[in-house]
Order: sequence, then C-alpha cells, then structure tokens
Amino acid sequence: MSTINHEEIEENTKKTCKDLESTDRVHKTMTLKHMLVWVENNSYDNSTELLAQYFDRLYLHLLKCYHDRFESVRDGAVRLVDAYLDRLPPMDFNLLNVVSTLTERMGQAETVEPSEEIRYLYIGQLHLMVRKYAKMGNVGVFRECYHLVVKVLIKALKDDYPVVQREACSTLVALCRVAETTEIRPFTEQLAVALYGMLNHKHAPARISAVEALGRLSLHMDASAESMRRLFGEVSPLLMDRMPLVRREVGIMGVLMLMDLLDRYSFFERILPLVLCCLKDDSPDVRNHIHPLWVKCGKQYYEENEAELSQQEICDLPVDNYPKNVKRPTIGCRGLVQRSLRLLTLITRETTDWKDNVRLHSLKLLYQFVVHAEAAMTAKFYEIYPDVSHACCDSVAEVSAEAAKVADLMGRLLCYDAWIEHGFDGLQRNARESYMKCFYYMFTASNSACFEHLMRLCKLLRATEYSHTLKPGFQLYILKLLDTILNKSLEATATEEELDELYMTVYIVGIKVVALGYSLNSDNADPNVGQMVLERIAQLQKVTLAQLHERYFEMALRDVENLDAVLEDNAEPILLLDGLINICHLRRSYLKRLIERVKIVFENCSANAQIRIFSSLSMAALLWSSTLTPPHDDAPDEPTMMKIFVTEIVEPYLTWKAGASSESMRSLAMATLCALAQSAPEDVLEVLPSLVKHMPSLLEDRNSNTRNYAIKTVRYFRGLSVEELKPLAYATMQRLDDPSAGIRSMAALAVGSLSPIFKGDSDEEIQHQHEVWEAVVKRAMDLMLLYHESPEKNIKIAVEQSLEKMAIDYPEAWTERCQRAMAMSHQKDELNELYEKLSINKVAP
Repeated sequence: MSTINHEEIEENTKKTCKDLESTDRVHKTMTLKHMLVWVENNSYDNSTELLAQYFDRLYLHLLKCYHDRFESVRDGAVRLVDAYLDRLPPMDFNLLNVVSTLTERMGQAETVEPSEEIRYLYIGQLHLMVRKYAKMGNVGVFRECYHLVVKVLIKALKDDYPVVQREACSTLVALCRVAETTEIRPFTEQLAVALYGMLNHKHAPARISAVEALGRLSLHMDASAESMRRLFGEVSPLLMDRMPLVRREVGIMGVLMLMDLLDRYSFFERILPLVLCCLKDDSPDVRNHIHPLWVKCGKQYYEENEAELSQQEICDLPVDNYPKNVKRPTIGCRGLVQRSLRLLTLITRETTDWKDNVRLHSLKLLYQFVVHAEAAMTAKFYEIYPDVSHACCDSVAEVSAEAAKVADLMGRLLCYDAWIEHGFDGLQRNARESYMKCFYYMFTASNSACFEHLMRLCKLLRATEYSHTLKPGFQLYILKLLDTILNKSLEATATEEELDELYMTVYIVGIKVVALGYSLNSDNADPNVGQMVLERIAQLQKVTLAQLHERYFEMALRDVENLDAVLEDNAEPILLLDGLINICHLRRSYLKRLIERVKIVFENCSANAQIRIFSSLSMAALLWSSTLTPPHDDAPDEPTMMKIFVTEIVEPYLTWKAGASSESMRSLAMATLCALAQSAPEDVLEVLPSLVKHMPSLLEDRNSNTRNYAIKTVRYFRGLSVEELKPLAYATMQRLDDPSAGIRSMAALAVGSLSPIFKGDSDEEIQHQHEVWEAVVKRAMDLMLLYHESPEKNIKIAVEQSLEKMAIDYPEAWTERCQRAMAMSHQKDELNELYEKLSINKVAP
C-alpha cells in the first residue's frame, strides 16, 4: 500500500495488545509468532515507517512479556523485539527502554530469569543493539546506559551456562571496538574482574572468549592503575594452557596491545612475554599464526623509531656462527625486546619454580629474549648466569635440554670478550656441575677462544674441585669441555712449546677424570668420551697412547695427594690411584714413583684401601711384558725393574702374619707374583730364587686363593739347586691332598715340572745331589701312583702327565716304583696298563 492507514494500525495494535494481556499462554504465544512472521515478511516500500509505528505502540507490551511467567511467551517476545530492532534505525528511546528491561531480567544480584535459553536470547539482544548502533554510527547513545549494560554483561559473564558467557564476551568485544575510552573506562575494572573468573573455565572456547574480551577491554583500561598489573598476572598462566588455541589467543592479545595500547611503551616488558612465548610454542599452528603478527609489531615500532633504528641496522650484522635453522628477527622486533631487558630477572626467577611446566615455559621465553636481544643482553649475563646454570642440571630432561639450548644461544650471540670473564668467575666460585654444563654449552658454541683462555681453563679444571670430582655427570662434562679445548686449540695462535703444555694439562685432567670414573664404575659415565679425549691428545702429539702415558703419567701421579691418612677404599685419593693403575698399568717411566705412592697407602690407609690397590696391581702385573717397554742402552735392564717392584711391593707381604687383612694382603701378594710369572716367565727368574723360602708356608696357607696362586707359580721356579727345590717339592706333594680339587690337579702337574740344577765342586757332591733328588722323585712317584687310583678324571689326567715326564727322566726309578706299587695295589690291571703305556720306547738317560 502506498500510504499508511493510521486507523488500521491503531485498530490492529489495540487487538494485539489485548491478545498480549490475555491469560491464555497458547493464545499469547500464537499472537507473538504471527507478529514475528509478519515483521520478517513485511516487504512494503514504506515498511520501515510502518514497523516503527507498530513498534512504538507495542514495545511496552512486548517488554512487559519479558516478565511473563510462561517461558514460551518470554521467548516469543524477545525474538519479536529482535526482529523489530534489526529492521529499525537506532533510537535512543527504544534503546533505553530495552536495556532497562534487560537489566531487570539479567542485571540483578539474584538470577531472575530461570531459563538458560532465554538468558542467552537476552544477551544476544544486547549484542544485536551494540552491533546495530555501532553500524549506524550512533554508539554514543549508549553513554547514558553504560551502567545498565555493564550490569547485564557482568551477570552474563558469571552465568552458569557457557554459551551465555561466550555471547557476553562477544558483546563486550563489539562494545569495546566502538566505545569511547573516556566513557567506558569507569567500568573496565568491574568487567575485567568478571572476565578473570572465566580464565579457569573448564571449556576451552570460554577461556578463548574471555582472553579476547580482556584484550579489547585492556585498550580502555587505566594504564596507571593496579588493574593492568593484575591483568597480566591473570592472563600469563594461560601461556601454558593445554589447548593451543587458548595460547594463540593470548598471543593475539599481546599483539593487539603492542599495536594499539595507548601507553604501550610503558608496558612493553609485560606485554612481550605474551607474544614471545607463542613464537616458541610447541604447536606449529600457534607459531605460524603469531609470527607474521609479531613482524607487523616490529614494523610499526621501527616506523615509530626509524631515526634510531636505521642507524643501528647499518652496523648490526649477524654473528658468523649464527644458529642454523633460526631466522633472525627484524630490526624492529629486536629493538622491541632490547628495550625491555629488565624483564630478564623476572623470567630467570621462574626457572627455579617448583612446577615443571613453569620452568620449561620460562626457559622458552628466555630463549626468545636471547634471540632478539643478541649482544645487547651481554650486560645482563652475570645476573642470569646462576639461574641458567641451575636449569642446566634440572631433574626433568626436557627442562635441562631447553636450558642447554639457551646456553648454546648465549654463547653464540653474546659478546665473548665480555661474558667470558663472568664465566670464569662463576667456575672459580662454584665448582659445580650446573655451572660447568652452562659454561660448556656457551664456550663450545662461541667462535672465539685465545690460547690464554684455553690454558687458563685447563689449569682451572686440573684443580681438585674439578678433576677429582666423584660425580659422574660432572665428570662427563669436564671430559666434553676438554674435547672442546682440543678443538679450539687447532685454531689458537701458540708456539709448539705452549701447545705441548696445553696438551699435557688436558691429559692430566682427562686421565684423572677417566680414572675416577673407572673406579666408580658408574652407569651414568661414558668411558668412550674419556678414551676419545686421550686418543685425540696422542694423535695431536703424534705418539701412541702407550707413549703418551709414558710421557705424561708421572705428572698426573703427582696430583694424587693426602695418601698418608687413614683413608677408606671409597676415599677420593684411593679411587684416583686405583683408577690410574687400572687405566695406565705399570710402565717404566713412572714405576718407581708409583711404588712410592703404593707404599704410602700400605703404611697408612685402611685395610680395605690396601686390598683395593693391591688387587689392581695384581691385575696390572698380568700385562708386565707388554706395558714395560725394553730399556734403553743407558737405562737399567728390565729384570732390575721387576726386582725393585717385587722387593718393595710383593715380598714384604708373602710372610705369614695373623689377621684377616694380613691374610687378604698375603693372597694378593701371591696373586701378583703369579701374574708376573705368567706375564714374564723369563724375567721373573731373577726374583723367584729369593722367594722360594716363602713358598712352603704359602702352599699350606689357610686361604684357598693363596694356595691356588702359589701352586700355579710353582712350575715357574727353575734354575734352583736341590737343597733350594727340595722343600718346595715336598710342599707341592702335600697339595695332592688339598681340599680343593683344582689345587690337587695343579699340584699333580706342578710336581712333574720341578727340576733342579746339579752343581758342585766335585763329582761326589754332584752324585750326592742326584741321589737326594732321585729320592724326592721316588717319593713323588709313590704319591702319584696312589692318586692315580682316584675316581676324579682331572686328577688322573694330571698324574699321568707328570708320571710320563718323570718316567722319561728316571726310567729305573719308574720301574721300581711301579713294581712296588703293584704288590700293594687293588687295581693291578689298571696299574700294569699305565706302566706299559709310559714305559714303551722309553730310554734311560
């Protein structure tokens, strides 16, 4: 219709109002639905004016339906008002009335509206008006009802229905986009407090909506008030939220504040963590979304400070060893961070937090600060050095690995000449694994190192606090640092003599650490690292590893101190000496000094310590022939070295003494002598004659180990006279009756191996010696023939081998003893068979 019929409108509205005042729920509901359909489908040219006239006459009745006791009526009324508001231009009068009604339903302390769905429609209607009035450029009409709107929003933000809360956040975001700061600022504190309650919501979408709303609200907050400080404190924990989208929203909030916050320069230190943490986030989606926004922030900062930053950009070139796979931030982004270095202390403080995720989060943030600040944060190194060092030894592997990345990056980007002194100072004051690990990562990653620093570091590591440590982890990083020193020595400017001194010091530190690691026998230590360091030194010195030990080991041995105390076997000096003996064994160049150290231990230390050292010596003695190189022309001959060793170390403990510890030392002394005989059977002949007097008592020792080593050594006694060998022979025969089957078998073999030297001034004297020894042989044959009847196969085999040898040397005695034995034997057939077997083709000497 071309004109509006006011009479018809008046008549229709009266009827509608009457219908809305009905007590029949169904009737009112149907009336509201019909009106909603009519409003939505009205397509007249002058429909806006028509709708306005209808709304002017009906809105009070519609708003009254907001209080209706029937939910369907309230629902229909809200939806109908939404339809009118959506199609009508904004009017102050309508706005105030609708907002006032919403406040009555949603802005009270108690919950007036019981229906969650209706509350959602209420807050959606408020959102609609904000969008509508903002679009029309007439948002200023809200200034008179801000206090009512805020009441509705706060109630909605605290609603139990998450969808209502999220819609309230969206409404607040829309309002903040168009509101004047001076008008909305008085209400920001109340709104922020309500939003803080949503930050811990169990639904991630609710947390995301709350962060988004806080970001927009922060642009209107009073920058000088305590509210901003609380805002950062409430939002920051969400950087560790389990949902990536929540963390991303926090980053977006930080970007928004960096770009649009009026007083943002005063808050860079608090805003930057919100963005930088997202640049190191575990989720690629978060990183990829925030990075381009961060670049925009840097670009804006550059444009605002172009005069200063353009000059810095000219001389600000990347370091030569800039980390691979890391894209250098723009000059603007770096400038943003470099002006906020005061925050470093707060960040590193959190690296000691009791929560694992907080420590990891703070280290990731610190990494981003180092990437952006580069050499500008060198002055802050001494402040953060202790905390980064502590983090390098964190019990959580992921945290310690992140700390190692930070230390590596600092070594690359910080000014070497400035931080190296603080690094050395930290090592000197704190001989701990934490400082060592941090220094190792930084020093290894740096591209500068002069010879003086390398030598200074070596001397520091040689100190007792470092090279004598008993902590496997500490030992590992000392060895790694030694490897780094060797790498950097290849590029250092130094003379050959200086390099020799450096390599000697590296060897001393390395061999001591390896020795202690060997003695501790820890699963956490990696022996390959120490072996590699020693081999590299030998390669650089162009010698073999054995020659390297010959050259430098005595210097390391001098560092084994304080042995003249009552030390237990787990004391550091004992462990060090024990490890050195096992690693380097016995060598000509340092044997005398080693003997001196061992004698001090034997004189002063506990029985367990003595036993430990003696045990290692016995093992090292097995390698005597390979580790003691042939003497030079002007050096004493090798047997003399053995004589010194046996006289000083072994022989004093071969004599019998009472006590369990003396028994153990006697056993080890015999084991050492046995090892020497096995390793150098010819050289040992020089010392054995002087020791034969001890053998009878050793062969009868109560300790089976002592008897075992003694019987093994018997067959190495050669070149003795009849008088010297006779006691040993009878003592050996007695071992045929030993409780140990193994000793009995070895005794049977040893008897046949004994052979004296016959010498004298006359033939009669020599003949007498032959007769005496033949009597010994006959006694031995009698015993052998007796034990041949033993049921033990090993004994019978050993007996046959010895009898065969004696039958060859003494055929007549063999025949005589066999005939004598047959007369008394119960196994004549077996004995006859043995006689025939050992007598065929035997010719008397």
